[in-house]
Amino acid sequence: MKKTLLLVLFTLTTVFAAQAQTRFGVKVGANYSGFEGDRADNIGYERRFGFHAGVMANFPVVDDFFSIKPEILYSQKGAKLDDLEEIKFRLGYIDVPVLAQINAGPLYFEAGPQVSFRIQDKIEFDNSSIDIDSDDLKRTILGYAAGIGLASTPLGLSIGVRYNSDISTLYDSDDDANFRNGVFMLSLGYMFPSR
Repeated sequence: MKKTLLLVLFTLTTVFAAQAQTRFGVKVGANYSGFEGDRADNIGYERRFGFHAGVMANFPVVDDFFSIKPEILYSQKGAKLDDLEEIKFRLGYIDVPVLAQINAGPLYFEAGPQVSFRIQDKIEFDNSSIDIDSDDLKRTILGYAAGIGLASTPLGLSIGVRYNSDISTLYDSDDDANFRNGVFMLSLGYMFPSR
């Protein structure tokens, strides 16, 4: 199954690259993340700031109007509690969104599915950091992303805002809290070659 999926992805990438000018780029930005779900609201989790950084590609499908934009990003997520002392839940993921992008002049709209792979899980309090017992946390999470932005095609620069959220919960067990990550992102990007 994995070999078939890789073959399909390779074929699609080759077709897109042969038919259009494929562009690659980098992006970096700020995250404003929190836990969502009924129990998360009751406990009183607050959002915390983090960052994201990674690479992206743009495969035009219909001239400059419609394209497919896959990305690979390292993204800091989590939340914090401020009741007695500040406790920060720091979760790190590799996010792989595959977005459909519609360009309307300098304005663009994007949306699509996302898969996230957890690579870090820590709790910080009293100026110390401890690893979470992560056996109950899902290693892979499915989600979605949607955003809007401005792009200068001749310069290759873009600025965008995006919201992404998990569809599946953070925990494997139904007995655990139904927390999900929800992240607002502000990104700066550069696509090369600029045209």
